[in-house]
Amino acid sequence: MSAEAEPCRLGRIDAPRVDEAEKLFDRPLVSEALKQLQPSHREMIRKAYYQGWTTGQIAADLNVTEPVAKSRLHYAVRALRVSLNAPP
Repeated sequence: MSAEAEPCRLGRIDAPRVDEAEKLFDRPLVSEALKQLQPSHREMIRKAYYQGWTTGQIAADLNVTEPVAKSRLHYAVRALRVSLNAPP
């Protein structure tokens, strides 16, 4: 008896929904935190997260290697986290 493998029927897993009011509350906090960053860090976050560029695209735009772009993005995100956690 030959058994055919049944296709996997896993449902799509969605990210948890964020309430619209929660998004509106977070937007000013993130905007204020971004203002506290160095211009170079803001630029990295804008390119990666707002424009959706890959680290390869960022590296080409800045004329640096991809590992350098990844490192700069890492430090920019770290600075944003610090800014978000800083007391007002």
